[in-house]
Amino acid sequence: MTTEIPQGFVPWVPTTPFVTHVATIGPIYKKESDSILALRLQETHANMHQIAHGGLLATLADCTLGYYIPLQCNTSIVTASMSIDYLSAAKIGDWLEARVSIDKQGKRLIYATCLLQVDDVKIVRATGIFATRDAK
Repeated sequence: MTTEIPQGFVPWVPTTPFVTHVATIGPIYKKESDSILALRLQETHANMHQIAHGGLLATLADCTLGYYIPLQCNTSIVTASMSIDYLSAAKIGDWLEARVSIDKQGKRLIYATCLLQVDDVKIVRATGIFATRDAK
């Protein structure tokens, strides 16, 4: 099993207490230029079927959305709603990337998607609605 980290990725240091705790599942890496958080899947990330645990995947998606939306939209947010679609399985040793795209930004709500992928295979699609904390 390879442990190599792809070029352009650096260790991610979270800034909130819960996400700092979550990051102990890592190490988690970031690639700022492409709005990506990523990790190399290890045995500790697997369920009883030896594939990535759904809770890990959902947490990584939520953390990625919560990290990159404020950077891209220049606002503070809280998650109002999030939906997870499990599309395929990721296995131990896979390099799993979480990518964020902003679907729509309003004054009070931001709609965004996070795709978790291994190479070109989509593993999870998480869509969410995020309330801005700056709007009155």
